[in-house]
Amino acid sequence: MAEPALEAQFRQLAEDASQDELSAALLVNRVLDPTVDADVLRHRIDELAGACPSGVPPWAFMQQRGFSGSWTEPVSLAHSCLADVLKTGHGIPISLGVLLLHVARGRGFDAVGVNFPGHFLTRVGDALIDPVDFRPVTENECLHGLNEARGLSEARGLGGTAVPDPFATATSAMIALRMLNNVKAQLVGGSQWDRALAIVGYQLILLPGNAELQFERAQLWERLGAPDAARQSYAQVAQQGGDAKLRSAAEAKLADLGDGGTVWN
Repeated sequence: MAEPALEAQFRQLAEDASQDELSAALLVNRVLDPTVDADVLRHRIDELAGACPSGVPPWAFMQQRGFSGSWTEPVSLAHSCLADVLKTGHGIPISLGVLLLHVARGRGFDAVGVNFPGHFLTRVGDALIDPVDFRPVTENECLHGLNEARGLSEARGLGGTAVPDPFATATSAMIALRMLNNVKAQLVGGSQWDRALAIVGYQLILLPGNAELQFERAQLWERLGAPDAARQSYAQVAQQGGDAKLRSAAEAKLADLGDGGTVWN
Protein backbone atom coordinates (compact mmCIF):
# COMPACT_ATOMS: atom_id res chain seq x y z
CA MET A 1 0.00 0.00 0.00
CA ALA A 2 0.96 3.64 -0.36
CA GLU A 3 3.39 5.03 2.23
CA PRO A 4 2.11 8.10 4.14
CA ALA A 5 5.49 9.85 3.92
CA LEU A 6 5.59 9.40 0.16
CA GLU A 7 1.95 10.49 -0.14
CA ALA A 8 2.86 13.72 1.62
CA GLN A 9 5.73 14.31 -0.80
CA PHE A 10 3.48 13.71 -3.79
CA ARG A 11 1.00 16.23 -2.37
CA GLN A 12 3.82 18.73 -2.05
CA LEU A 13 4.84 18.05 -5.65
CA ALA A 14 1.25 18.58 -6.80
CA GLU A 15 0.93 21.86 -4.91
CA ASP A 16 4.40 23.36 -5.42
CA ALA A 17 4.98 24.33 -9.04
CA SER A 18 8.53 25.40 -8.23
CA GLN A 19 9.77 21.82 -7.78
CA ASP A 20 11.94 20.76 -10.70
CA GLU A 21 11.76 17.65 -12.86
CA LEU A 22 14.64 16.06 -11.02
CA SER A 23 12.68 16.28 -7.75
CA ALA A 24 9.82 14.42 -9.43
CA ALA A 25 12.10 11.68 -10.77
CA LEU A 26 13.90 11.32 -7.44
CA LEU A 27 10.53 10.88 -5.73
CA VAL A 28 9.65 8.07 -8.14
CA ASN A 29 13.05 6.53 -7.39
CA ARG A 30 12.15 6.58 -3.68
CA VAL A 31 8.88 4.80 -4.44
CA LEU A 32 10.87 1.98 -6.03
CA ASP A 33 13.72 2.04 -3.52
CA PRO A 34 12.87 3.65 -0.16
CA THR A 35 16.51 3.28 0.94
CA VAL A 36 17.87 5.65 -1.69
CA ASP A 37 19.32 8.90 -0.37
CA ALA A 38 17.80 11.54 -2.64
CA ASP A 39 20.25 14.23 -1.51
CA VAL A 40 23.28 12.07 -2.31
CA LEU A 41 21.78 11.09 -5.64
CA ARG A 42 21.07 14.73 -6.54
CA HIS A 43 24.68 15.57 -5.67
CA ARG A 44 25.92 12.87 -8.05
CA ILE A 45 23.70 14.25 -10.80
CA ASP A 46 25.00 17.75 -10.07
CA GLU A 47 28.51 16.35 -10.55
CA LEU A 48 27.46 14.89 -13.89
CA ALA A 49 26.16 18.30 -14.98
CA GLY A 50 29.36 19.97 -13.83
CA ALA A 51 31.44 17.56 -15.93
CA CYS A 52 29.85 18.75 -19.19
CA PRO A 53 32.51 20.86 -20.97
CA SER A 54 31.71 24.32 -22.24
CA GLY A 55 31.11 24.32 -25.98
CA VAL A 56 29.86 20.72 -26.04
CA PRO A 57 26.10 20.35 -26.57
CA PRO A 58 24.63 18.67 -23.47
CA TRP A 59 23.04 15.91 -25.56
CA ALA A 60 26.39 15.14 -27.19
CA PHE A 61 27.96 15.00 -23.72
CA MET A 62 25.32 12.46 -22.62
CA GLN A 63 26.17 10.34 -25.67
CA GLN A 64 29.87 10.54 -24.84
CA ARG A 65 29.18 9.43 -21.27
CA GLY A 66 27.45 6.31 -22.60
CA PHE A 67 23.83 7.14 -21.79
CA SER A 68 21.35 5.49 -24.14
CA GLY A 69 17.79 4.26 -24.44
CA SER A 70 18.87 1.38 -26.66
CA TRP A 71 19.98 -1.86 -25.02
CA THR A 72 19.47 -5.61 -25.35
CA GLU A 73 17.89 -6.52 -22.00
CA PRO A 74 14.12 -6.17 -21.40
CA VAL A 75 12.77 -2.95 -19.92
CA SER A 76 12.67 -3.19 -16.13
CA LEU A 77 11.92 -1.06 -13.09
CA ALA A 78 15.62 -0.18 -12.93
CA HIS A 79 15.21 1.91 -16.08
CA SER A 80 12.89 4.23 -14.13
CA CYS A 81 15.35 4.59 -11.22
CA LEU A 82 17.80 7.42 -11.67
CA ALA A 83 20.26 5.67 -9.33
CA ASP A 84 20.34 2.67 -11.68
CA VAL A 85 20.38 4.80 -14.82
CA LEU A 86 23.48 6.58 -13.51
CA LYS A 87 25.21 3.23 -12.90
CA THR A 88 24.33 1.53 -16.19
CA GLY A 89 23.70 4.44 -18.58
CA HIS A 90 20.50 2.70 -19.66
CA GLY A 91 17.08 4.26 -19.20
CA ILE A 92 13.75 4.91 -20.80
CA PRO A 93 13.25 8.25 -22.60
CA ILE A 94 11.78 10.05 -19.60
CA SER A 95 14.47 9.06 -17.09
CA LEU A 96 17.20 9.93 -19.59
CA GLY A 97 15.36 13.12 -20.50
CA VAL A 98 15.26 14.30 -16.89
CA LEU A 99 19.02 13.82 -16.62
CA LEU A 100 19.54 15.76 -19.85
CA LEU A 101 17.40 18.64 -18.58
CA HIS A 102 19.48 18.90 -15.43
CA VAL A 103 22.78 18.74 -17.29
CA ALA A 104 21.60 21.33 -19.84
CA ARG A 105 20.43 23.79 -17.21
CA GLY A 106 23.67 23.31 -15.33
CA ARG A 107 25.46 24.56 -18.43
CA GLY A 108 23.18 27.61 -18.74
CA PHE A 109 20.73 26.32 -21.37
CA ASP A 110 17.00 26.90 -21.30
CA ALA A 111 15.61 23.36 -21.20
CA VAL A 112 12.13 21.86 -20.78
CA GLY A 113 10.53 18.46 -21.01
CA VAL A 114 8.10 17.85 -23.86
CA ASN A 115 4.98 15.84 -23.04
CA PHE A 116 4.89 14.10 -26.43
CA PRO A 117 2.45 11.15 -26.55
CA GLY A 118 4.14 7.81 -25.99
CA HIS A 119 7.69 9.14 -26.19
CA PHE A 120 9.11 11.79 -23.89
CA LEU A 121 11.19 14.49 -25.61
CA THR A 122 13.21 17.50 -24.47
CA ARG A 123 13.89 21.00 -25.75
CA VAL A 124 17.36 22.34 -25.12
CA GLY A 125 17.64 25.87 -26.40
CA ASP A 126 16.15 25.76 -29.90
CA ALA A 127 16.86 22.03 -30.36
CA LEU A 128 14.26 19.28 -29.96
CA ILE A 129 16.13 16.26 -28.58
CA ASP A 130 15.14 12.59 -28.53
CA PRO A 131 16.59 11.20 -25.26
CA VAL A 132 16.77 7.64 -26.61
CA ASP A 133 19.91 8.40 -28.61
CA PHE A 134 20.40 12.08 -27.71
CA ARG A 135 20.02 13.37 -31.23
CA PRO A 136 18.18 16.42 -32.52
CA VAL A 137 14.88 15.65 -34.25
CA THR A 138 12.26 17.74 -36.00
CA GLU A 139 8.64 18.11 -35.04
CA ASN A 140 7.67 16.65 -38.42
CA GLU A 141 9.68 13.51 -37.73
CA CYS A 142 7.94 13.06 -34.40
CA LEU A 143 4.49 13.73 -35.82
CA HIS A 144 5.12 11.24 -38.64
CA GLY A 145 5.87 8.54 -36.06
CA LEU A 146 2.82 9.51 -34.01
CA ASN A 147 0.54 9.35 -37.05
CA GLU A 148 1.91 5.91 -37.95
CA ALA A 149 1.20 4.69 -34.41
CA ARG A 150 -2.34 6.08 -34.56
CA GLY A 151 -2.92 4.39 -37.91
CA LEU A 152 -1.78 1.06 -36.47
CA SER A 153 -4.09 1.47 -33.48
CA GLU A 154 -7.05 2.23 -35.72
CA ALA A 155 -6.24 -0.76 -37.94
CA ARG A 156 -6.35 -2.95 -34.83
CA GLY A 157 -9.70 -1.46 -33.86
CA LEU A 158 -8.23 0.41 -30.88
CA GLY A 159 -9.26 3.84 -32.07
CA GLY A 160 -7.18 7.00 -31.83
CA THR A 161 -6.91 9.79 -29.29
CA ALA A 162 -6.55 13.36 -30.40
CA VAL A 163 -3.82 15.32 -28.63
CA PRO A 164 -4.42 19.09 -28.38
CA ASP A 165 -0.70 19.96 -28.36
CA PRO A 166 1.71 17.03 -28.67
CA PHE A 167 4.65 19.36 -27.98
CA ALA A 168 3.30 20.87 -24.77
CA THR A 169 5.78 21.48 -21.98
CA ALA A 170 5.75 18.79 -19.30
CA THR A 171 5.42 20.03 -15.73
CA SER A 172 7.18 18.23 -12.90
CA ALA A 173 3.86 16.69 -11.83
CA MET A 174 3.27 15.45 -15.39
CA ILE A 175 6.72 13.87 -15.42
CA ALA A 176 5.99 12.07 -12.16
CA LEU A 177 2.67 10.84 -13.60
CA ARG A 178 4.37 9.52 -16.73
CA MET A 179 7.15 7.84 -14.80
CA LEU A 180 4.60 6.22 -12.50
CA ASN A 181 2.70 4.98 -15.56
CA ASN A 182 5.84 3.17 -16.70
CA VAL A 183 6.37 1.72 -13.23
CA LYS A 184 2.74 0.64 -13.02
CA ALA A 185 2.94 -1.15 -16.37
CA GLN A 186 5.94 -3.14 -15.14
CA LEU A 187 4.20 -4.07 -11.89
CA VAL A 188 0.97 -5.10 -13.60
CA GLY A 189 2.97 -7.16 -16.08
CA GLY A 190 4.50 -8.97 -13.11
CA SER A 191 1.12 -9.44 -11.37
CA GLN A 192 2.26 -7.25 -8.46
CA TRP A 193 -1.24 -5.96 -7.85
CA ASP A 194 -0.62 -4.50 -4.37
CA ARG A 195 2.36 -2.42 -5.53
CA ALA A 196 0.47 -1.29 -8.63
CA LEU A 197 -2.42 -0.20 -6.40
CA ALA A 198 -0.04 2.00 -4.41
CA ILE A 199 1.19 3.58 -7.64
CA VAL A 200 -2.38 4.46 -8.64
CA GLY A 201 -2.82 6.04 -5.22
CA TYR A 202 0.16 8.32 -5.81
CA GLN A 203 -1.13 9.17 -9.28
CA LEU A 204 -4.52 10.16 -7.89
CA ILE A 205 -2.78 12.63 -5.59
CA LEU A 206 -1.28 14.25 -8.68
CA LEU A 207 -4.49 13.97 -10.70
CA PRO A 208 -7.38 13.96 -8.19
CA GLY A 209 -10.66 12.44 -9.26
CA ASN A 210 -9.35 11.12 -12.58
CA ALA A 211 -11.90 8.55 -13.75
CA GLU A 212 -9.43 6.36 -15.65
CA LEU A 213 -7.21 6.04 -12.60
CA GLN A 214 -10.22 5.31 -10.39
CA PHE A 215 -11.28 2.59 -12.83
CA GLU A 216 -7.76 1.11 -12.71
CA ARG A 217 -7.88 1.19 -8.92
CA ALA A 218 -11.16 -0.72 -8.96
CA GLN A 219 -9.67 -3.35 -11.27
CA LEU A 220 -6.68 -3.78 -8.99
CA TRP A 221 -8.93 -4.15 -5.93
CA GLU A 222 -10.69 -6.94 -7.82
CA ARG A 223 -7.37 -8.60 -8.57
CA LEU A 224 -6.55 -8.44 -4.87
CA GLY A 225 -9.84 -10.09 -3.93
CA ALA A 226 -11.45 -7.02 -2.35
CA PRO A 227 -14.86 -6.68 -4.05
CA ASP A 228 -16.20 -4.10 -1.58
CA ALA A 229 -13.33 -1.73 -2.30
CA ALA A 230 -13.69 -2.44 -6.02
CA ARG A 231 -17.42 -1.60 -5.91
CA GLN A 232 -16.69 1.68 -4.15
CA SER A 233 -14.17 2.71 -6.82
CA TYR A 234 -16.41 1.63 -9.70
CA ALA A 235 -19.28 3.59 -8.13
CA GLN A 236 -17.14 6.73 -8.06
CA VAL A 237 -16.51 6.35 -11.79
CA ALA A 238 -20.17 5.63 -12.56
CA GLN A 239 -21.28 8.74 -10.65
CA GLN A 240 -18.88 11.07 -12.43
CA GLY A 241 -19.48 12.96 -15.61
CA GLY A 242 -17.00 12.70 -18.43
CA ASP A 243 -16.26 9.70 -20.60
CA ALA A 244 -19.53 7.88 -21.33
CA LYS A 245 -17.77 4.62 -22.28
CA LEU A 246 -15.87 4.56 -19.00
CA ARG A 247 -19.07 5.27 -17.04
CA SER A 248 -20.85 2.48 -18.89
CA ALA A 249 -17.98 0.07 -18.21
CA ALA A 250 -18.07 0.94 -14.51
CA GLU A 251 -21.83 0.38 -14.38
CA ALA A 252 -21.40 -3.00 -16.06
CA LYS A 253 -18.74 -3.99 -13.53
CA LEU A 254 -21.02 -2.96 -10.67
CA ALA A 255 -23.77 -5.14 -12.11
CA ASP A 256 -21.34 -8.06 -12.42
CA LEU A 257 -20.08 -7.69 -8.86
CA GLY A 258 -23.55 -7.56 -7.37
CA ASP A 259 -23.95 -7.85 -3.61
CA GLY A 260 -21.76 -10.89 -3.16
CA GLY A 261 -18.82 -9.70 -5.27
CA THR A 262 -16.94 -11.40 -8.03
CA VAL A 263 -13.19 -11.78 -7.86
CA TRP A 264 -10.99 -12.04 -10.98
CA ASN A 265 -9.07 -15.29 -11.34
